[in-house]
Amino acid sequence: MFSEAAGPFYHKRYIWLALIVLLIVAWIFAQRPVRIMLQTAPNVPHARAAQPVINIQSLSEWENETIHRLKWAFESEVYGRIPLDLELKETGRQKLPGVHFDNTATVETFQFELTNPRNGKTREFGLVCVIPAGTKTETPLIISQNFCPNHNVIPVEGIPVPDSIGFDCSGDGMISDVFLYVFGRYITTPPIAEIMKRGYGFAAMYPSEFVPDHATSGQAVLGAMFDGDADNFRPGALAAWAAQFAIISNHLKTDERFSDVIAYGHSRYGKTALISSAYNPNIDAVLAHQSGTGGASLSRNKPGETVADIVKGYPHWFGRKYAEYAKDQSAMPIDQHQLLALVAPRPVLLGNARRDVWSDPAGGFRAASGANPAYKIYGSEGLTAEKLYQFKPGDDLSFWIRPGTHGVVEEDWPAFLDFLDAHFR
Repeated sequence: MFSEAAGPFYHKRYIWLALIVLLIVAWIFAQRPVRIMLQTAPNVPHARAAQPVINIQSLSEWENETIHRLKWAFESEVYGRIPLDLELKETGRQKLPGVHFDNTATVETFQFELTNPRNGKTREFGLVCVIPAGTKTETPLIISQNFCPNHNVIPVEGIPVPDSIGFDCSGDGMISDVFLYVFGRYITTPPIAEIMKRGYGFAAMYPSEFVPDHATSGQAVLGAMFDGDADNFRPGALAAWAAQFAIISNHLKTDERFSDVIAYGHSRYGKTALISSAYNPNIDAVLAHQSGTGGASLSRNKPGETVADIVKGYPHWFGRKYAEYAKDQSAMPIDQHQLLALVAPRPVLLGNARRDVWSDPAGGFRAASGANPAYKIYGSEGLTAEKLYQFKPGDDLSFWIRPGTHGVVEEDWPAFLDFLDAHFR
């Protein structure tokens, strides 16, 4: 298996790599019951339809009454306030020299400040924008929030390294090798050259620069940044990240080089892509991959991650009221199909994996089906697939599922881009 010429360090390196993989897999099994890990998503959901049923009498009623009521409910019961009143200031911009990613792209860096006008508190963060080289027309722009800092996601010399990195995804470390092995080839850096060749721009930001994705430090920043909010309505991290997503989308949409903005995110950032799009009608489409509980997956009558699981593991993500449903999630007055309905009639792709039952693909499919009335009131068919494995990229509500587990792998991005082509080409 190993070349003798590689020497003892090579052998030891991969022994350690194997041990780390085993430890990570063991940790994942410890977090998720084995019976869930061994399940696969059914082709046809067997559970009851999404509740409460969305009953729309007229477009006027939906837009003037129901939408506002649902937004208030998600803020008060689930996420905390979505702080869309944060004020954005661009403090720096630089175009990096040369062309990159097989000569397909130019790269620009941005620096921003977000200020809470209620108390004057400010947080800084960076963004990196990759644009197809030589394009003469407006380009749709995919905006992404990521687990890794920008200099890891877009590995080009000259991209600023944040003062507090948090989770480092450096491409030449053993931990990075394990991260890619467990969560897929494109968990850190998407196939940028292919995205450019298909005619899309790509912007990356690291939300932990704004609010750290850590229970203790994240709650401390949220408490300071939003100290004027009542405790029961104070934004959780998902609400803050979603507001960052929405506000930066508005800013980039004013750039004459970009025709449309598309919110993309995986896992927790699939949640923020959906939340931001539900609250910001200027976002033109959503790619929400494996967004799970608190994202596209229904909270009621489900396998996989429960409300109790997620608030125990990530207490900084949600508003305070959400934890009250840990003992009885069926008591929630709303569910996630209503979040999807708030995005209507814009295109939404829900990405999934067959063995990622913890994220509940069947619950996401049921949620998409439950959101159909909101799409139909606008004249769209919404989700027309009757089975999880029917990928229909031309649908305004489209469902993609592949073999495998939680992560971003080689099969995913071609499906994402086919969906975007169907709606923007």
